[in-house]
Amino acid sequence: SDYVYDGERPVHAEDEPLAPLGVYGQTKAAGDALVATLPSHHILRTSWLIGAGPNFVRTMHRLAASGASPAVVDDQLGRPTFTADLAQAALHLLAVRAAPGIYHASNSGPVVSWHALAGQVFELSGRDPADVRPVTTAEYLADHPGAAPRPRHSALDTAKLQATGFSPPDWQPRLAESVRALAAES
Repeated sequence: SDYVYDGERPVHAEDEPLAPLGVYGQTKAAGDALVATLPSHHILRTSWLIGAGPNFVRTMHRLAASGASPAVVDDQLGRPTFTADLAQAALHLLAVRAAPGIYHASNSGPVVSWHALAGQVFELSGRDPADVRPVTTAEYLADHPGAAPRPRHSALDTAKLQATGFSPPDWQPRLAESVRALAAES
């Protein structure tokens, strides 16, 4: 999880020292440490996960369809990871018998803010992306006390995964596919 990092670096590599911002991130870091004691292990860190069930894209699509104009954080940056692509990365590591260790697995493509991602969902849903209002993390947290602190930067460096022969797909076409699927469900 990107929560194991403090988010100060724009892109996080697997060997970056862990510096979680809160208890949630500390539990993720503790899990990494425990698994790393095994003689043969693969830890896949990911960020901004999108798949079946409740997720950010589904929520934004629903809000777009309902006519809402949500306020979304504009100062947290990262790349989405679609669960099907994460599963393919895991299967690939097993198939090629990749060296044990930590690998970052997220989709490729440009780094965006949650706000920009929501704007793209709105646009793909037939709404004006300007209907998504930007807010700072501080403004958002003022209305959501107790929320786990997120790293400002969540983009993960996937070079180690790519060196095994896996090329993470760009998240933008995956987002378009996801919104089309959600529209078909409606």
